[in-house]
Amino acid sequence: MPDQNEKKRKLNAELSRALMNDVERLELGFATYWRQIAAVAVIAAIVVALIFWGFSYSRRSAREAAFTLADASTVTELTAALDKYGDKPGAAAARFRLAKLRIDAKEYAAALEDLRTLIASAPAEPLLGNARLAEAYLLEIMDKPETAAGLFAELGRSMDLSSTLRAEANFNAGRLFIKLKKFDDAAAALNRAVNPDRQSAAAWCSMAHSLLLALESGDFGPYKPAAKL
Repeated sequence: MPDQNEKKRKLNAELSRALMNDVERLELGFATYWRQIAAVAVIAAIVVALIFWGFSYSRRSAREAAFTLADASTVTELTAALDKYGDKPGAAAARFRLAKLRIDAKEYAAALEDLRTLIASAPAEPLLGNARLAEAYLLEIMDKPETAAGLFAELGRSMDLSSTLRAEANFNAGRLFIKLKKFDDAAAALNRAVNPDRQSAAAWCSMAHSLLLALESGDFGPYKPAAKL
């Protein structure tokens, strides 16, 4: 008899489970595992909150960096801003401003270091081209005309720069090569600058043309232009 009763009890239990609807199963599951379910829900809520906090913090940080770099206007302020936000998007323009301030203050070595740091970071054009031109001008100010002329000539041949910046670089290369009595190099640079296709660089082209005519006329010393093919 006990075996029969046990079988009947198990049969009734199986029948009850079979007749249980989905809602009842869900209620039973929740009643059984509510601690685990609650723990998972809390963890999920924390993860979501952390994700949103991260996005919000990132936006605030980027905004703070942009304002700090843009508002800095002295050597001290720019140096402090770059020490803190040197890897942020606005850092390149801020470093260029810092170099210009140091040039104005005749702190040429520090300005040159700033420009080279900026150039090494490879900012987008036209900032990169302007920084490289500024480096060449600064080298001339620092009484390094040969180095400056070589850099101007290199920039004048670079197709990464705009036509206007190339014309400016070639004109200055020609001007310095004349000063160094390297007339062939000067003529090559000036001829690159007077390319008539560069309408956006009309002023530099015009000055280069005038300088080239003076060079070919012997105003700077004996010079015989190479025969044109």
